[in-house]
Amino acid sequence: MITLSHEPDPESHKLQHFPDACLLVVASPIGNLSDLSPRAVQALCHASLIACEDARVSRKLFDALGIRPDTVSIEQHRETQALPKILAHLTAGKRCALLSDAGTPAISDPGFRVVAAVREAGFVVLPIPGPSAFVALASVSGFHAGPIWFEGFLPQREQAAALRLSALLALRAHLAIYEAPHRITKTAKLLAKLAPSRKLCVGRELTKRFEESVVFTAQDLPKWLESTSHRERGEFSLLIASDHKPSSSSEDSQVDRDDEVQAPTKTEACYNIEGRALLEALLTATAPAQAARLAQRLTKDRKTDWYQMAVTLRANREEPAQK
Repeated sequence: MITLSHEPDPESHKLQHFPDACLLVVASPIGNLSDLSPRAVQALCHASLIACEDARVSRKLFDALGIRPDTVSIEQHRETQALPKILAHLTAGKRCALLSDAGTPAISDPGFRVVAAVREAGFVVLPIPGPSAFVALASVSGFHAGPIWFEGFLPQREQAAALRLSALLALRAHLAIYEAPHRITKTAKLLAKLAPSRKLCVGRELTKRFEESVVFTAQDLPKWLESTSHRERGEFSLLIASDHKPSSSSEDSQVDRDDEVQAPTKTEACYNIEGRALLEALLTATAPAQAARLAQRLTKDRKTDWYQMAVTLRANREEPAQK
């Protein structure tokens, strides 16, 4: 547990200047309270109103800081209801902080409606960056540098989650997913089924006392969860490695990027006749996005950019009519 005074010591940390009538978006620790930055401490201590995801959770942080701020809840559907109080507070020239239970507000957490409304009202919004679970996990994964698609939580319904994960696995990027303890087993089985050979970095209870981070293939995740009792408990972060390997030289990487930009002009030559025929048939009955998803599922081919192919075929079909 950290020990902090109500007022940060000016000798140990330079005091920050926060303008009046501003919203401070404060990232909070994801587990270990010592990860709270000195600047975040000052932001919370100098805010006369704190919009919390759950004041009961934030109370532990407030106790460590020795403060008792006025709070308003933005939990789930209460975010819109909290806006009048927040805007009135800012209109009076006072500072307000935005705080989620853990990590950065508005990143798989409530907060974006507050930020949007405050900006629309013309007030200053300042970020106070800090801990993020998927960034922390990426730093210890050992996966090659490249784009990361942050998805957050998958849909709750199993069929919807399967469809969404199938689409995500087709992306040329690492995939960052969060999962709750009561759903991790289903997600583990789904991953093992859809991408058994994909490398996977799993983070459990990151920065907390019993934290774990391991790397293996997705097919090993269910067994890993079952290997130790109570392992399913805790908050999970998953980083699924991209199956697209970067080129060995910067010159080759630039060629790859150029090819990606020019892909629409080369699309037709890249696909076999069976795949193209299937997609053309699907396009007669549905939109490109849905046709691409169906083609991917029917062919079990996740390396082909089915959506780009569908868009190109639709454009080629409509071009004569436009002329």
